[in-house]
Amino acid sequence: MRRFLTIALVAVAFFGIGRWTVKSANAADDLKSELMKAEDARNEALPKGDVAALQKQYDDDVVYTNARGETLTKKQHLAEITARKLSFVSFKHDDVTFHIYGTTGIVLGTSNSVVVNNGVTSTNSRKFVNVYSKMNGKWLCVGHTETPIVQ
Repeated sequence: MRRFLTIALVAVAFFGIGRWTVKSANAADDLKSELMKAEDARNEALPKGDVAALQKQYDDDVVYTNARGETLTKKQHLAEITARKLSFVSFKHDDVTFHIYGTTGIVLGTSNSVVVNNGVTSTNSRKFVNVYSKMNGKWLCVGHTETPIVQ
């Protein structure tokens, strides 16, 4: 009888852990999918100059560092887009990866977009990092930085 109980407990523990692992993997996939959707929404709004959509994608305290090394507030960044000081001739991201750490998401990639900033057109590729935080059930961009790739 004791042997039977031991085997039964081991089986329950084994299958319970296996089930928990599957649920955890599914939850991680769901978070990654949500983060990908948030990044896609941001990437759709930027080339269109859709400030209303971007307003919803960025946290109020976002730290936005552009390829020139200037750190802008949300208000400053959106004002550049509104005034068309920042616009996109083309928009293309490659080698994009997504990483989840609890309620923090990190998106890494290479931007091959053609950007016009204050009348100067840039065709240089840039590495970018977007940092998201899941707040009140929604992924918001809390940080952005980009660095030109030296050719």
